[in-house]
Amino acid sequence: MTDTMRCVGRCHVFGDDIPLDDGLIPFEMAIRRIDDPQRLLPELLRMVDPAFPDRVRPGDIIVAGTNFGCGKPHFQGFIAMAALGLSVLCVSMPYKTLRGAISKGVPVLAGLPAGDAFARTGHRLDVDFRTGAVVNLDTGQRVDVPPLSPLLADVVRRGGTRGTLAAWLDTHPDMRLPVEAPRA
Repeated sequence: MTDTMRCVGRCHVFGDDIPLDDGLIPFEMAIRRIDDPQRLLPELLRMVDPAFPDRVRPGDIIVAGTNFGCGKPHFQGFIAMAALGLSVLCVSMPYKTLRGAISKGVPVLAGLPAGDAFARTGHRLDVDFRTGAVVNLDTGQRVDVPPLSPLLADVVRRGGTRGTLAAWLDTHPDMRLPVEAPRA
């Protein structure tokens, strides 16, 4: 992802109602609060598409139908997505899931007219998160969806909420906790 909030990548198309637990990541990993991207990556979307972890590459784009990321708000899947620099285009997503994706630094555009009608797995997409313009480079088809708000785009650009907080602390050093000297 660049500062312009535009990406070009191959897409992976999924259907409706892909859950966070036992969809994006196995429930066991979520409930155990595993947050190491290297442990999460081999399991990302494996339960939906067993070949996905071997096929996905950095900068790819997830295209999904309605209700992407439904279920309990366990966000380990977005930790793995952020580690690969993935982004999401979907028809719809629950607001808590959107909040979780943004907090991990994963850009999302919801409002895609119909994911599986617009693209097929392997198609190359050009996505401008600032304007909401999405172009399928293989078919030439273009759709416009609601853009990512400037506020949320800023959080994504900074790498999520941790990056946003770090940037804020850089401009407010008086708010940092004092560093304790090592004890002898």
